Amino acid sequence: MAITPKFKPGQLVKFDHPSNPTLGLVKSAKDARNRIPAVVLVRWCNDRNTEEYVWQKDLKLVEAV
Repeated sequence: MAITPKFKPGQLVKFDHPSNPTLGLVKSAKDARNRIPAVVLVRWCNDRNTEEYVWQKDLKLVEAV
């Protein structure tokens, strides 16, 4: 049974780590299988504009006010 990711491409997310809070855009998301958490490909909004896969549980959705 696959767990569907809660983020969709184009959404703004925040990696909320005390030493490195960073914003990024979701590029894609992969389903989770066999108790492995879902992963999300994020393009970071920082100086280097890097992309990396991050566990879904480490991200929070940034909502418009």
